[in-house]
Amino acid sequence: MYRPTGLDIDIYLRKSRKDIEEERSATEQGLDYDTLSKHRNQLLSIANKENHNILEIHDEIVSGEFISERPKIQELLRRVESGIVEAVLVMDLDRLGRGDMLDQGLLDRAFRYSGTKILTPTEIYDPNEESWELVFGVKSLVARQELKAITRRLQGGRRNSVSEGKSVSKKPPYGYLRDENLKLYPDPDTAWVVKKMFEMMRDGYGRQAISLELDKLGVKPSFKDTWAPSTITSIIKNEVYLGHIIWGKVRYQKRNGKYTRKKVDKDQWIIKENAHEPIVPQELWDAANKAHTGRWRPSTVKGKSLSNPLAGILQCEVCGYTMLYQPRKDRPSDIIRCAHSPCKGVQKGAALNLVEEKVLQGLQEIVQKFSIAEIKNDKEQSTSVIPIRQKAIQKKEKELGELAIQKNNLHTFLERGIYDVDTFMERQQVVVSEIRKLEDEIEELKKDILKEEMYLKNINDYVPKVKSVLESYRQTDDVEKKNRLLKSILEKATYLRKKDWKKKDQFTIQLYPKI
Repeated sequence: MYRPTGLDIDIYLRKSRKDIEEERSATEQGLDYDTLSKHRNQLLSIANKENHNILEIHDEIVSGEFISERPKIQELLRRVESGIVEAVLVMDLDRLGRGDMLDQGLLDRAFRYSGTKILTPTEIYDPNEESWELVFGVKSLVARQELKAITRRLQGGRRNSVSEGKSVSKKPPYGYLRDENLKLYPDPDTAWVVKKMFEMMRDGYGRQAISLELDKLGVKPSFKDTWAPSTITSIIKNEVYLGHIIWGKVRYQKRNGKYTRKKVDKDQWIIKENAHEPIVPQELWDAANKAHTGRWRPSTVKGKSLSNPLAGILQCEVCGYTMLYQPRKDRPSDIIRCAHSPCKGVQKGAALNLVEEKVLQGLQEIVQKFSIAEIKNDKEQSTSVIPIRQKAIQKKEKELGELAIQKNNLHTFLERGIYDVDTFMERQQVVVSEIRKLEDEIEELKKDILKEEMYLKNINDYVPKVKSVLESYRQTDDVEKKNRLLKSILEKATYLRKKDWKKKDQFTIQLYPKI
């Protein structure tokens, strides 16, 4: 049977009822019999043989049938759920728990969600294999059914609450408060804000304009300091402001410790109309949603061509938002600026033609920097650096071998009684820490070598491509084509112009090539 090696493990020790009876019998005969010490030595020997790194040893001294009565198993399960350990080494599976069906469910969930293995002297239990269900299936079947029954009761209670017009969300929606009967009622401090959003959207304002206006008024959303367009959308589309309660639009499923969000078909929603006082009338809600849906948010407007060659490329260096293109019919040139409210007074805009030219200059500098002669020179330098790093890897791998011998000697000292368990654990953790440090350094060196090799290869392909793009860019007036050309060689570009920079061309552009 294949057994894994070199894992980060915890050891868990607990006496069974049979062990307790044997110890009692030995004591009556005047013999010294310590079950935990005996089992500890056996498991340490296995850990040494299989080259595992022992992180902690949990000695369960307190006797208890249930997990709730045993502090060490609780500590172990917290470490398992956090992903600290790759496996738990025990004498046999039953040592982890012989409690009721709920305990079996807790154990199954902790090990299955984290992917942590269970090792015994003779068996391996891997939650990623089909045999896991066979091991835990019979023991936890009833517990799982009970959990499902509890879940169904909870879901049924929520559905009944929604059917009665009650709000079952964690927090009431923005603009509402909730009474002791879970009924919503308008919040006098924020309900007017919601109505204003709907009115502005109806009157033709976009999400960004609404966000800026609310920030200007000093109104703050529930969770952030400034309003975001996505928040405006979520409010405009929420039927709760019509006085309705809708539950079950999405379903959350937990996998590998993370929740995934899945939309639910409308025929499965629970809808309770006229559940509470509305903030906006039906006519306003319909008009605002029609205006919202009718707005065209991408960089191009239907029936019109693209006007900004930097669309989707240029970002604000301060906040990371995409820079806004603003045409100006009464001025000689259009401008590029950051429309995100926190950048107001921090980041200044600039003429589009100046920004565009500086991007092209930056691309030209890339071509000049990586001329054929310099590429050859860089290649010679890199090929002289790579062997040095390869030699460093060989040296560190030799040190790893020496540490492995040192780690093995610790087990020998423990077996001979030179070290006690505490000293062994202390010394072993020092050695394991040094081993991990060397392994990380070796991995980084390998990544550096690969990065240099890929860099050289890509540069040789990239520079001619930039030359071709620059040549084509200068020869066309088609803005959409210019945009496609730039996107073919740039991941993004960032823009920075501080408020005290007075000259028109006093700004910086940082290019991020697709290398």
